[in-house]
Amino acid sequence: MRANCSFGDALSMIREAKDILLCTHLMPDGDALGSMLALNDLCRQLGKHAVMVCHHPVPAYLRFLPGSGEIILPCEIAQQTFDTAISIDASDIERLGDSAVAFLRAGRTLQMDHHQTNTMFAQYNMVLDELPASGSLVFHLFQEAGLTFARDVARYLYTAISTDTGNFCFSNVTEETFEQVAQLMRSGLPLQETARALHLMQEKEQVLLLGRALYSLRFFEDGRLSGMQLSKQDFLDCQAGGEHSDRIVNHGLYIPGVQMCYLASEQEDGIKFSFRSIAPYEASGIAFAFGGGGHAQAAGCTIPGPMEDAIDRVRNALLEALRH
Repeated sequence: MRANCSFGDALSMIREAKDILLCTHLMPDGDALGSMLALNDLCRQLGKHAVMVCHHPVPAYLRFLPGSGEIILPCEIAQQTFDTAISIDASDIERLGDSAVAFLRAGRTLQMDHHQTNTMFAQYNMVLDELPASGSLVFHLFQEAGLTFARDVARYLYTAISTDTGNFCFSNVTEETFEQVAQLMRSGLPLQETARALHLMQEKEQVLLLGRALYSLRFFEDGRLSGMQLSKQDFLDCQAGGEHSDRIVNHGLYIPGVQMCYLASEQEDGIKFSFRSIAPYEASGIAFAFGGGGHAQAAGCTIPGPMEDAIDRVRNALLEALRH
């Protein structure tokens, strides 16, 4: 735990605020959006109005979440100022993308996160890196405030927690994780409906892109490392966007003998790498070395191309980690 404010301090800031900005990281996943939507509901229950922004639009697979249509782009608030800005699930200011301008312009800034690589970039910071998801942090904030979990809030927090625990398969899962989910179910969580939408349903573009990635699958170090790659042409051929590559990297780890894996995706700003690993091997250290970050077993970074040169650099670092 790294913090210069408590749950009580965070709640006081919200109660004292007049205009609240909520933001999360670019290319948002289920933890980012689920946590922000839940935090928005908390503000409403406390009688406050908040504006939710994100650098990228809500990906299609998360639009089933009630209220996700209220999340806007930073350009839509370019002329607005807020006395309080809260970032959720972003490990550094760069991860906020264009939302960072409005965030830093606010009179008071607070960030809540659970990443080990968090840079403590706000005036007030609450980084609970022992928690598996930012959704778990927001769960505690609801409890501290004495607020109830409405049905939609239960969906938000389940989405957040199950996303960042790999649907409860990662090593960051604890007894408390399941106790939180049990509380959400008692609060009306439609588990089957939400789990199906979140974990089982896939858009056509994502399935086609997965096929391209699996075709590129290669193994190294006697099968301990696996790697996949997606070119710009792959995205064009599949009519897919960056959000459609989410979770594809996991397929490289779910193979007997594999202890670390990577997915390299060619993007406009460089080669985006997603890493996964099995304890005791940590992906976050590799990501951090290349300017990225994340969790111990799930991390990522973006580095300059060309593709093959970038892959060689990253693969050598992963192989070095496996050999020690």
